Parts: sequence; C-alpha cells; structure tokens
Amino acid sequence: MKTRLKSKLSRTFANNFPDVYQKFTMRHTNNNEELPETTVTKPLTACTVALVSTAGVHLKSDPPFDVDNPAGDPTFRLVPGNTAETDLTVTHIYYDTKYAKTDPSIVFPITQLRELEAEGEIGAVAGANLGLNGGILDTELVERDAIPVVVELFRNENIDVALLVPG
Repeated sequence: MKTRLKSKLSRTFANNFPDVYQKFTMRHTNNNEELPETTVTKPLTACTVALVSTAGVHLKSDPPFDVDNPAGDPTFRLVPGNTAETDLTVTHIYYDTKYAKTDPSIVFPITQLRELEAEGEIGAVAGANLGLNGGILDTELVERDAIPVVVELFRNENIDVALLVPG
C-alpha cells in the first residue's frame, strides 16, 4: 500500500509541478575525466550493442528495485542478451508500469535488438545488458559504486555501443 501511494503521489506531483523536475538534470553530477566521451569508429554492423534502461527492468527471478528508498535504488540488474521478454518485469514508481509489465519491449527492446542482429544491422546483441531504476535523487552511490563496475563490465564484454532507453 505504501509503495502504491508513493507512486500515485509522485505521478500526481510530476503532472502538476513539472518545473520542479528541472533540478533533476545531470548538471549536479561529477565530471569524470577518466571516462571521456568517445566516437564509434567502426560500422554498427560490426558493433556489439547493449541495452541500458532506467525503467526498472529486471529478471523476474531478481530481487525488485527498492522503490521505498527515499534516495532511490542505486543498484543495477544484469539482463542476459538471450533473455525472453516473458522473463522480464518492471519495478518502478515514477511512471505507470502497467503497459511495460505487459510488453517489456516498450522499455527494454531486446527482441527488436536481436532482430537487428539477425538482419545484419548490428554486429551482435551484448551478453550483458542493464536495468536500472531511474529517479535516483542521490546520485553519489551510483557514481561511486555502480558506474565504475558497469564501465569495467562493458569493457570486459567488448561492448561498443550502449543504447540508452529511459523509463
């Protein structure tokens, strides 16, 4: 009940006071010079592509994101590239997840990415894809703990491109 109430309140707040959400930009995050932006130097047909979604996507067998944490849940969930959509679910309170739970491809288009691989439009779907829970108000833990782990994971998996899908 507490989570449902928080979800309803947050959606009502967002709909009625959209200017308040201007503070939730990336301007407050630290500039990490060790992770500079880069340019893709090979064609997409030769790239390994990963999905990164902030829609709270995770495997049904994973623990759900902690939506009761007032600062947000800074953790991530790994989603293997061969995961069936029926094995996915969504845990989030800042948007209505009804449709995403019915059709996870709305927020995590893994099937469509595999189709692009089969058609030769991309080199491969990454074996490691990520689900995060957006709406993290305190980004310090994400920046300090999660992002370095994800960067190392993507490097080890030879991922060339990450497709970011907002929630």
